[in-house]
Formats: sequence, C-alpha cells, structure tokens
Amino acid sequence: MPRNNTYIELIGKLELKLCGMPEDSLLPTEQLLAEEFGVSKPTLRRALQSLVDAGQVRKINGVGSFISKKPRSISRELLFICHDIVFFAEALNSFGIYAAQSNYFISIVPLAGDVSIQERIITSAAERHPAGIAVYADPKQSKLMAFDELATANIPLLYLMRLPHGIDNNLIEFGNADGINEIIRRFYMDGCRRIALYGDELVNPIAAVERENGFKSGMRQCRLKPRPELLAPYSLTPELREKFLLLFNDAENRPDAVCCLNDHCAGRLIKTLMQRGIDLNNIRFSGFDHSPLSEFIPISLLTVEPPMKELGKEAAEILIKQVENPHFGFQRKKLKAQIIKTK
Repeated sequence: MPRNNTYIELIGKLELKLCGMPEDSLLPTEQLLAEEFGVSKPTLRRALQSLVDAGQVRKINGVGSFISKKPRSISRELLFICHDIVFFAEALNSFGIYAAQSNYFISIVPLAGDVSIQERIITSAAERHPAGIAVYADPKQSKLMAFDELATANIPLLYLMRLPHGIDNNLIEFGNADGINEIIRRFYMDGCRRIALYGDELVNPIAAVERENGFKSGMRQCRLKPRPELLAPYSLTPELREKFLLLFNDAENRPDAVCCLNDHCAGRLIKTLMQRGIDLNNIRFSGFDHSPLSEFIPISLLTVEPPMKELGKEAAEILIKQVENPHFGFQRKKLKAQIIKTK
C-alpha cells in the first residue's frame, strides 16, 4: 500500500479549490490555506510549489500567490457518485479510508431526481475531470445517455453492483442471487420442503429480479419444484398477495419456510401474520441486507449481510489501479456475502 504523504493529497485539494476560482485571482494567505486544509505551513508550501512547477500558480514576492492556469483535471480526487448513500454508508467510509491511505481524497456526489437531473449530475461530475469515478447507479435508470458520455470521457471508471445498459467497464459486486441460493440450501438442510418466496413493492426491482433468480436456482439445486401458490414476488397484485397470505391459515399446506427479498418485507410479512393470529413457531423466515430492522423482528431470521466494508475498500483499490495503470484491461470482482442468523 502506498505510504501516506499529506502534501500529495493536498495537491489534489488545492487543484479543486483552483477550479472554483477565476484565473489571475489571488489565493488566500498561506496561514489561511494551512488552517483551511488542516496542514502545517511547510506541507502547504511544498504542495503549492508543485502547482507552481506545473504552471498553475505563480508567486509574487510581497504580494502572494495567483492562479495562472486552472488545472484541466484534479489529479488526486476520486468521485463517488452514489444513488443510495444510506445503504452504501459503510462502503463509502472504507472507500474513503483506503483512498486517503493511497494519497487520494474523495468527493461524494448523491445521484437523485428524475432522468434529466441525473443526466446533469453525471455530466457535471465528468466535467470536473477527477482522477477517477466510482458509480453506484440508480437501478431504475440504467440507460442514461450520460453513461455513454462518461465512458468516452477518458476518466478511469468503476461501477458497483451492475453495469449500465450497453456499458463495458470495471465492475465490483456481491451476489444478490448467491445469497438467496445459500439460504434455500440451509432451509433444505433443516428439513424444509415447502419453501415460499415473498416480496413487495418496496424492494429494489432490479435486486428483486436477481434475488428471485437466486431463489429459483437454489430450489433447482435442492431438487425442489417451486409451487405457484407459494410464490409472491414483489410484482404480485394485491388480490394474489391476499390469496398467498390466506395459505397460512392452513396448517397442512402452508409453507414451512419463507424466503423474503429483504429484511423490511420480512418484517412486514411477519407483523401481518401475527396480527392475524397465525402461529409462526414452525415456520422459518429469511430476509436480505441485515438491516438494523432485523434485530427488532420478534422471531429469528436468516439474513444476508452484504460485504459493504470490503466492497468499498476493493472498489477504491481497483479504481486506483486503473488510475495509475490506465493500460490495464477492465477488472471484474465478485465478493461473497455472509449469512447471519439474528437473535
């Protein structure tokens, strides 16, 4: 791992400041800059000298430092464009830690809004010309024109979880399908044979499809045939969802395990069944994401814990390798999630 040199990271931060100021403008005093970036004056002077040597800053004795030429790129900045900052909080943290250890700094860009807003966010990020960009895209907006523009911007890129439509690039992910597949295997080993699938409209639709595929694959591997009446995917109509819920009144034919597409829908299903007076003692339940909610569900739950800390570190490592070795081919990495039993 590269040795941390504060002044190298500081160069990138100074470049970012220069980009936001007009050319020929006077920079703040060394004292003010040192306080702004939390560094010593010798460290600041060393970083400023690098910008002087690059022709971006000129010094006039007795007057101060002026911007000669704005940098065309911010050499030590890594942008993380993220559609779901809450879910990726741990990944963002570990991404930033590894970046800092490698003498880079990160800027987080939330990706939200409708198609036109997301297009502008991504385009504006590319116009900053950072050293590299990591992207977790909105799963519902995988065909934005901005992704094509980003691919031709000559900026090292890394996508998390999935690539946008028609894009080939660096990718790091964990297996949505693999986690559900492993849960089915564990249910089977515990003697469960009537295994149901349950989701609702609040599940990420792309992740839902991937997890439903993992359910089907796990059932095939266990030589179990999914029963149509036990399938309640996220896209089910309210009428068919009610029909599914009524199955739990029949002790002979109700499922002995329910594979839910995330912890939230597992919690809502369990709450609904308990309100209807259903005895859940002999039914196994699973979720996904190992959210804080899972600890408050009144019965034990199998859930998938995404490797978010590892995801962030590995993402930073892959992106930095691409920044520093642009001739490397695209890299693909798939991480393994962990199965957790609550309570």
